Amino acid sequence: MFDITLKPAQTEFVVLPGGVITQVYNVTNNSNTSLAVDASVLPWKPTGPDGSVTYDNVASTNYLQFSLTNQDNRLDSPFVLMPKSTRQLVLKIEVAPDANLGDYYYTFFISQRQTSATSGSFSGTSGKIGSHILLSVSQTENPATDISVDNFKATPKIKDIFFTPVTFSAQIRNDSGFYFKTIGDLTISKNGLVIKRIELSPLNVLSNHRRNLQCQESCTISPPFWPGAYTATINFDPSISAKSFSTTFFVFPFSLLILLIIPALIFIIKTQSSLRAKHGSVTRS
Repeated sequence: MFDITLKPAQTEFVVLPGGVITQVYNVTNNSNTSLAVDASVLPWKPTGPDGSVTYDNVASTNYLQFSLTNQDNRLDSPFVLMPKSTRQLVLKIEVAPDANLGDYYYTFFISQRQTSATSGSFSGTSGKIGSHILLSVSQTENPATDISVDNFKATPKIKDIFFTPVTFSAQIRNDSGFYFKTIGDLTISKNGLVIKRIELSPLNVLSNHRRNLQCQESCTISPPFWPGAYTATINFDPSISAKSFSTTFFVFPFSLLILLIIPALIFIIKTQSSLRAKHGSVTRS
């Protein structure tokens, strides 16, 4: 049974060309039996705006060298993790002096190895857990990014003062070589007055990739609304150095108009019916 935890779940670094990084990982065997495991590092790339990744056909780079500094552990070499115990593994990342500036994405994996009941040798893998590594090779601590927002819209665009909430959607695009976090807020305003401010979820938008807009709460506001034009604006944290992006939606008192029109129609219909009845009575006389 695979019952291992790995901390931290993700690490993020900015490093100069020629720099060296070390990261301590805590690997815990939560089971009541000894487990054979090994550590490995694999590159990955993003595959969609939902944060999914793939390891298929992703080439590693010669600019980065990975190793464990532990005296009794090596990458891709099995070792035994005792029941209810924690092992600290120290991963060392060496960046070549001539490394290209930009992002490199890897995962530090702990894999549980199967053992042969007869020979005791290690065979296949029965499970694995990983911790993502986001590494930016840059000459500055805060590398410049190129941020834009596509398909920013409010749904529905035109709505009644009551009924149905307004939901906001967008894709945040990163056209630079360095990832950034979507730190900021979604502000809804009317006539320059802020109606609601919703904090964005701090998601990583990876190099030359897109990410769907997400909010710490729902990216939604609920009725009732005053009639008029509203503006929704995505504002990024000043540290990101990105402009704001806006969209509009409109609210009309459709339901109130219907409530006024229906009694008026009923009155007109009853009046006409009464007049026809009166006219018919006079004609028969």
